[in-house]
Amino acid sequence: MAGALVTPESSYILIGTVLVAHWTCAMSMVFINKALVSGRAPSADISLFIVWIQNLIGVALIQVINLGTIIVGGTWERAKWDLSTLLHPDMIMSSVTFTGTLVFNNLMLKYISVAFYQVARSLTLIFVITFSMIILQEKITSRVVVASLFIVMGFYIGVDQEMLSTGVNPLGIMYAVVASLLAALCGIFFKRVQKKKMLSSVQLTFNNCLISSLGLTPLIFSTSQLNNFLYSSMSEDLTARMLLFLSGIMSLSMGWLSALQISLTSPLTHNISINAKSLFQTVLAVIWSGESRAWLWWLGNGLVMTGIATYTAHKLNPQTRASLNMDVEIQAPHPTNRNK
Repeated sequence: MAGALVTPESSYILIGTVLVAHWTCAMSMVFINKALVSGRAPSADISLFIVWIQNLIGVALIQVINLGTIIVGGTWERAKWDLSTLLHPDMIMSSVTFTGTLVFNNLMLKYISVAFYQVARSLTLIFVITFSMIILQEKITSRVVVASLFIVMGFYIGVDQEMLSTGVNPLGIMYAVVASLLAALCGIFFKRVQKKKMLSSVQLTFNNCLISSLGLTPLIFSTSQLNNFLYSSMSEDLTARMLLFLSGIMSLSMGWLSALQISLTSPLTHNISINAKSLFQTVLAVIWSGESRAWLWWLGNGLVMTGIATYTAHKLNPQTRASLNMDVEIQAPHPTNRNK
């Protein structure tokens, strides 16, 4: 069966659906992880343990879905155990940065409020621009420089105001910067390995979860984080265990939707979407908590979003629009996949 080219209108609907689903999962994930690492967490650190469990649940769920398609049939493309792909350098780097992003995100959430998440993670786009220039050899323009300056100024003002209003721990800021750096790298390696190995979003998600869970296993034992969980009241808390399982589902969904969104657009577009989502999340968190913020705090958020909007406008320019990869080609499943 020949591949069919989807119309631009269908492409927009597909990308829009993926974007909304990703926003829903991502925001749910932030609030759930905040509850796990702050409200219900034991005094000892379990940030690695949470990521480990989430990835184990992801691997298990994908295998259950694969088994279900074998029994009842369906069009789901089953994830395969392919050693050559799992050991591909870009695949390993994608998984390492994916895991690092989740770990440092959890560490960050221990020290910052959800309302501050947008500013704390705003440097992701700065790192995307930097790595795209270094790794992908993309050219930088004056508009990109202006956008970057807005984001950096917004980050500085936002951090300053958050420290004045809530006395945020500098560790939270440091973890946020590292998480932003790793998230930017993750998007780039996602795109590279997908192009080189022609992997589906499901296969990428499965590989990431599998490599991440295997890589974290020795760390879980060597850092005693498994014991920290088992000997805490959290291990007997039904609500906490349900939140852990739900976070695993959200993590799997978010990983798959992230890979799908990157494959349909680009690493840059994905990170623009993340930042736009974070603005909505910021407003929601402030309303939910009933907190108030100074006008300079909101100015910092505004500058960050102005920078993102400036960069978005630049990328949507007819001369640069091709970088968004808006044309989506739907390929028929490979015949061998149907027999497995």
